[in-house]
Amino acid sequence: MKIHHAARNASDPTSLVSDPECRAASKRGGVIVLEFILAMPILFIATLAIFQFGILALVIQAGTTAVMEATREGAKVFASGLLLDNNVAGDTDPNGDDDIADRIALVAEEFLNLHGLEVRDSTPVGAATDNATIANVVLLIDRGGATATRGDEAITCNRTGTAAGATEIVVTLCFNLVDPTNPTGAGNPVPDWLSAFDMSISSYRFEMTSRANLE
Repeated sequence: MKIHHAARNASDPTSLVSDPECRAASKRGGVIVLEFILAMPILFIATLAIFQFGILALVIQAGTTAVMEATREGAKVFASGLLLDNNVAGDTDPNGDDDIADRIALVAEEFLNLHGLEVRDSTPVGAATDNATIANVVLLIDRGGATATRGDEAITCNRTGTAAGATEIVVTLCFNLVDPTNPTGAGNPVPDWLSAFDMSISSYRFEMTSRANLE
């Protein structure tokens, strides 16, 4: 004679659930928990990546717009007495707004400020206007063969293409994606959240050159 063991369902006193069914349900629950534990790190990293690269896309768009609008500003017709660069040697800050390079830099800064970037110099000459809580950028300006720099010259920046011709302006904008002076702080245009998983972007920088004909 076979004896079947049964367990009573607590939610329904009139029903009976066999032991095999209880064990199967328990195993399924354990598998689900294990799958969740295994998938959680991957989901967490994927979520960080989505947010980080979303911010990166916005910063790249802002940098692209900034260099294009700065080039358009520099291509305008200015008064004949306005120099490209009226700053003293070693001063690369656009704080005077008294030359063409300053006006180009200030236009670029309008698009960059939102993302924690400014066209300011970290050298002693420009230190009074430098905001230490946000990252700096550098602008290389070549207008009709005359050149000027605005921003932090310590940032590596290379122009793409040839020098400007007599009737051209070429503007190159560069900045580090992660502020090397504050890699984990709020001064970064792009957060380096994935660095904890050995996927850092601290060695990368934005670099773009724009060219236009003078009006």
